[in-house]
Amino acid sequence: MSMGVKLHDFPLHGIHHHIFLLANYCKKRNIQELKAKQLIYDKFHQSEQRRPLQPNEVEQAVETAYRKKSSYSLSQKREGKVNLPRFSKTTDGGLWNNEMPMPPDVFDYSFTKRAIQSAPWSLVDMFEDSPLKLTGCETGEIISMLFEPDELVCCGTVNNFETLTTREWSSRGAIAEQIVPNSMRARLGINKSNKESVRCRDTIGLRKFLVVESDKEELSMDDKASVLRYLRDELDAKLKMVVHSGSESLHGWYKSSGNNLIDWELMRLACKLGADKRMWLPEQLARSPNAIRSKNNKKQVCLYFDPL
Repeated sequence: MSMGVKLHDFPLHGIHHHIFLLANYCKKRNIQELKAKQLIYDKFHQSEQRRPLQPNEVEQAVETAYRKKSSYSLSQKREGKVNLPRFSKTTDGGLWNNEMPMPPDVFDYSFTKRAIQSAPWSLVDMFEDSPLKLTGCETGEIISMLFEPDELVCCGTVNNFETLTTREWSSRGAIAEQIVPNSMRARLGINKSNKESVRCRDTIGLRKFLVVESDKEELSMDDKASVLRYLRDELDAKLKMVVHSGSESLHGWYKSSGNNLIDWELMRLACKLGADKRMWLPEQLARSPNAIRSKNNKKQVCLYFDPL
């Protein structure tokens, strides 16, 4: 390969994710954008792949990678001085910026239908494929499989929340219908209105899970399950749990990669497939597994759970 660049071979699964990784690698090597696209195309066609490239798949991945700015951009300069982007938080201990960019909200129906066709997964098949069947478990028991015993977890309803350790929740059994999918760094924090709050960005610890909520009315429940499978297989994302909302959506819980760029790419692609972009926010609520939805008294069934 020219220019002394040796790109890693494509894996059996996770083609889209691998393209994005190659694009970032080329960017770090200061390879021109057009050349990066050609190098990735050449690498893809060096061997037989599980599927063909989607239209503009390489172009979009490279353009996304090359347009990303570092959190400490050096692009703005005045009188020879570098102006770093402003990072603001409500308390000294906070981990998250008060202002967070959101993934683009661009549902692509035709792309989604192709994704569904490439990764079909009915609700029945999802449940059969689940490594553990947890429909009979209490919510607290499931939470204890997601978080460490001393991790702080926030559960409740829209206007009434409580933060307890996993051990404390597991002893309760029945738990309220909503949960923050990331552990908390504190039981109480300061929100952006400068008021004390149990659930606000200031109380959130490191990202632990990314929840993809698939709820587009154009898609059937089996289609929504297929979207979650597509993300799992295409990005090699670790699908930990799927919860039926008790209404018209599925919540797919993916383990955070620990890398913000990789997590962003998962959510960006999920939004293209019809997911709710607000789930990117670390304090955003998800549906508690096997809890009862108060609006209709239906169980939010845990359909899929992978303990590994």
